[in-house]
Amino acid sequence: MATHGGFSVRGAGAVKIRSSGDAEIVTPSGRRCGLKLDGRLLEGIARAVRSARPKRWHSRYFLPDNPTGCCDQVSTTLALIRSVGRAETRFVTGWFDESRQLAPRDALAVHDAAMEVALTHEGCRSD
Repeated sequence: MATHGGFSVRGAGAVKIRSSGDAEIVTPSGRRCGLKLDGRLLEGIARAVRSARPKRWHSRYFLPDNPTGCCDQVSTTLALIRSVGRAETRFVTGWFDESRQLAPRDALAVHDAAMEVALTHEGCRSD
């Protein structure tokens, strides 16, 4: 999950989480921090991913009268990669601040679980 745009143009940061529990957080200032998720956080992500139905996701959610997210909105991109053996399937969706309510609940659940990881990691809080 990554963000960009907004007043700072840098968004609200990014989070990459692997099923192994390894994660990388990028703060809005650009600082990168690696961590190993504890069981509670990893289970929250796993539960959201298991419940996700990404084949139903649209590539982008936006309001018809503002397809570019003007002006100064944060843009969120959510990518979910599922691996079976050596085969990978990538699903990508996204939205702007004002169109978040159009995104499906399962995509928002994955996003929110990822954001919880970013917000609870002491060593990598926004600066």
